[in-house]
Amino acid sequence: GHTTVFAAEVAEKKREEATAAAQTSQKLVDITRELLGVIEKRQRESRAASLATLRELDTAEVRLHGAITDKFTQLRTTARDLAQARDTAIEEALHTTTAHLGQLTTAVKLLASISNERDDQRVLD
Repeated sequence: GHTTVFAAEVAEKKREEATAAAQTSQKLVDITRELLGVIEKRQRESRAASLATLRELDTAEVRLHGAITDKFTQLRTTARDLAQARDTAIEEALHTTTAHLGQLTTAVKLLASISNERDDQRVLD
């Protein structure tokens, strides 16, 4: 009798411990699931953030590429404009110089004719 009661008490105690252990295990499983959920959520958020960052970087890269391309085009246009302006300036300078040379030549001829006139006058005098 006494041994049977004792065995029953031990069995009850073991069952309670097993139940407590099972509950503890279940709590650990729940906590672990919760943590995994949090980790997965963070990873999803992190991935979303990473994708957003990548998109921002792509956008920035495209904008930068566009800005560089625009600047190159602008510089090419400026260089072409300067070359044309230079050519025009050179042509104008040549034209002006030629005109001045023409005027000088005319002046020299006039001077020569005046000089000849004077010499002729001297001969006549």
